Amino acid sequence: MIVKFVQMEMRRLLFIFSLLITQFVSLAQESEPDSVFVPKRTLIPSFYIDYGKFLTFGSTDERKYEGGAELLFKEKFPFIIEVGHASLTPADAFLNGRYESEGFYYRIGSGFYSQINPKNKLGITFRYGFSSFDEVRQISIESPSELQPDFVETTESGNLSASWFETVIYSDRRINNFLSIGLNLRLRVLISYDEQSPIDTYSIPGYGRSFDQSIPAANLFLKVSF
Repeated sequence: MIVKFVQMEMRRLLFIFSLLITQFVSLAQESEPDSVFVPKRTLIPSFYIDYGKFLTFGSTDERKYEGGAELLFKEKFPFIIEVGHASLTPADAFLNGRYESEGFYYRIGSGFYSQINPKNKLGITFRYGFSSFDEVRQISIESPSELQPDFVETTESGNLSASWFETVIYSDRRINNFLSIGLNLRLRVLISYDEQSPIDTYSIPGYGRSFDQSIPAANLFLKVSF
């Protein structure tokens, strides 16, 4: 199990690293001037969705959706609000049972963007995340001999909460005056969560596994600006 866990973490880190390399290569190759004229504005509102979350709709372990709103001041200073929902049923949470965590999460933050060229922006932001969720734990023990009845115990915990801090590397590429696509590379650091006994919380919507004090993550987004 330890080997499998390490392999999963390595694949996730490799995936995030490859996204980062691809993004920087794209920026480096952008040398021709952009013919699309975008006038300088004091305030630019925009909305975006994490289209990568749609890939979880076919998964048996998780289902997520997420979006956000942004106010960009002087084309450099963003104010960001994000909202998402997650239903998590990790198969490896328990050996003899089922675990489910479901709830909403929110993030708020700000930072700085730099216009690398007419089409691309790169920046760094800092965000505070908060999650409110419920849990269901089911432990089952079967009796192969059938001399004793099977044992099944279900416990539910509601109104749980968790908070964390994120450092986010932001990049986007403009498609036209209204649409852009981009990538957020995140490093999450857990602040606190409601611990449970005797079986502790396993998954926190919006953050990840509770026993990971820091978690890297990546989000692909489609943004509409006005």
